[in-house]
Amino acid sequence: MDERINKLSEDITLDHELLNNPRHLTLEEKRILANRVMKKHGVAGVTLHWVNAGCWLFLIATGTALLSASYLQFMPNWYIAIMDGIFGNRAAMLHAHIAVAVFWMSLLIFYGIFGFKNYLLEFIKNDLTFDKDDIGWLPAKAKNLIGKLSHYDIPPQGAYNAGQKAYAVVVSFSTIILMITGPIMAFHLGSEIIIQWAMLFHFVAAMAVVAGIFVHVYMAALFPEERPAFFSMITGKVNELYAYFFHYKWWKEIKTEEHEFFTSELKKDKIHLPELDECNKK
Repeated sequence: MDERINKLSEDITLDHELLNNPRHLTLEEKRILANRVMKKHGVAGVTLHWVNAGCWLFLIATGTALLSASYLQFMPNWYIAIMDGIFGNRAAMLHAHIAVAVFWMSLLIFYGIFGFKNYLLEFIKNDLTFDKDDIGWLPAKAKNLIGKLSHYDIPPQGAYNAGQKAYAVVVSFSTIILMITGPIMAFHLGSEIIIQWAMLFHFVAAMAVVAGIFVHVYMAALFPEERPAFFSMITGKVNELYAYFFHYKWWKEIKTEEHEFFTSELKKDKIHLPELDECNKK
């Protein structure tokens, strides 16, 4: 027990230093943080992400193949021929597109209603809300990528950085447009003019997401510093070194909550750590 308490005391001492004075880390401090993990996503969030991604990929694959008229065609003829061969005919492909779209919409509506407090409000807070640090992050990150600004000079970020938030905004607004225009097109709701306008907005919204997906996949899966974010959508966790460097405000929030929890639990066992008192003053 004493060894565990001593280890906890050492960890809290380091946390206290970094909470009060974010700075360059020593090699040993990097090793310590790299070996500690934080929960980033719950099971529901991870599941929704991959089901949503799967639906998007299917809908994009079939939707772009359905655009075969000369003035709308987006994909090459060989791609459309392959998709026609997979589904047998254009009508079957359209029915499959509509069926998956209905499932996708139902899933999001279910998520929004029954997960309103625990998930939807958190999504709005963490993904769609910008502050001055987010606004400053965008030009600072651009300078960092071309080597004109140190990482330590980039404004600290919350659970998601400004780039991830910008993508979330595009996807969120596009999703609303698609959920409105999709049924109009599929079930011929309204006049011919309304349906034609719905087709235009549906296409623009879908293409906005497609463009964002290329950036999203590159940043999440291929960009080295963001790779932990990609794996967090599988494991639900990130190491604290990544969180400290790239999501400092979120790391600070979680550590503060963690220290409050430790204080409460240790008090039950009548164990007092002065280091926790110092942290809780912050």
